[in-house]
Amino acid sequence: MLHIVLLILKIIGIILLCILGILLLGIVCVLFVPVRYRIELNRIEGEDEPPIVVKVRITWLLHLLNILIQYPAKVSVRVRILFFTLFRIPKKMKHSKSKVQKTDSKDIQLKEQTADEGLLNPEPQIPEHEPFQAEETSHTKEHYNLKEKWHKLTETIQHFFCKIKEVFQNIQYTIEHFCDKIKSVSNQIEYYKKVVSSDAFQHSFQLCKGELFSILKSLRPQKFNADIVVGTDDPATTGEILAIWGMLYPIIGEHVNITGDFEQSRLEGHVLVKGRIRAITFVKAAIRVYFNKDIRQLIHLLKKEAA
Repeated sequence: MLHIVLLILKIIGIILLCILGILLLGIVCVLFVPVRYRIELNRIEGEDEPPIVVKVRITWLLHLLNILIQYPAKVSVRVRILFFTLFRIPKKMKHSKSKVQKTDSKDIQLKEQTADEGLLNPEPQIPEHEPFQAEETSHTKEHYNLKEKWHKLTETIQHFFCKIKEVFQNIQYTIEHFCDKIKSVSNQIEYYKKVVSSDAFQHSFQLCKGELFSILKSLRPQKFNADIVVGTDDPATTGEILAIWGMLYPIIGEHVNITGDFEQSRLEGHVLVKGRIRAITFVKAAIRVYFNKDIRQLIHLLKKEAA
């Protein structure tokens, strides 16, 4: 009996170890296997040709994940895992067309039913009433004596001065509130000036700047090639463009080739960009930033002012 229990525990342990190994392998693949991207841009001069054709392909783990984006010759987005397509844009429109036809037929039936109900059950007409003839009444004019007129005048003057007093009180309250706001803002500016000049901010800024540059460096394309043909109606303008390109050649490098066409106006070319991105780069930067004591101190200072 004990032998059977030990055998079952051994099998469960092997299964758990296999699951743990698969999880670790998946984590390692996600962190260290790069996501590769390939971007192609093509342009051909012609009336029937699109302005530019863009094709983007993103792959991961020996094309286990494959994403294809094309524009505008065939506007489409496709995401595929192995040989299975998760989704595709645009989708097939057959079902949507049939649904639209069904909804249109339903709307037509509802309109016909409401029209028939309107014919069968006409709305009752409300009889028009004859204009009401009011009896002529005589209004007597009220006469006020001098005392009542004086009392009304004093009430009007008192109400006027009360309104003026309220206006001045509101102006005083607005000025005081504005001054308090200015004082509060000036205090905040002074506090943030001290925070910016502190060692915690300076060290945090240097750390974040270094991590940002390392991320941008990892995102830099590994391959960049461009072959472009430029032509204008004026050969002198084409020559000026090539002269500017000659001045920029030491900066851009030999991966870009520009050819001039002095006979016709056109702009054609092919651009290829290839690179890769690793998730471990972002994870390392996030860990360094999160566990840095200067950044923790800076966050504490900012929370203290917000509170």
